[in-house]
Amino acid sequence: MVRGCICNSLSVDGKEEIDMTDEERQVVLKTIFEHFRPQDLNYVLQDLVERFGEYECDDEPCETCGDYIESYTWEI
Repeated sequence: MVRGCICNSLSVDGKEEIDMTDEERQVVLKTIFEHFRPQDLNYVLQDLVERFGEYECDDEPCETCGDYIESYTWEI
């Protein structure tokens, strides 16, 4: 990945992601996920559910600690 000015680029093995077919993207996704260990699931889920999930937040903060309860739901 390259960012800045007009040099933005996201490529895999020298091929721009935008020029990939859906089949090529599937291969890349499979390869990426093969590198994860089972204990990485928690971190992967946290990142993906926040990015793709439906966000909800309580209207009022907790009376005890002041936190707002937030939830994300991602139906796969």
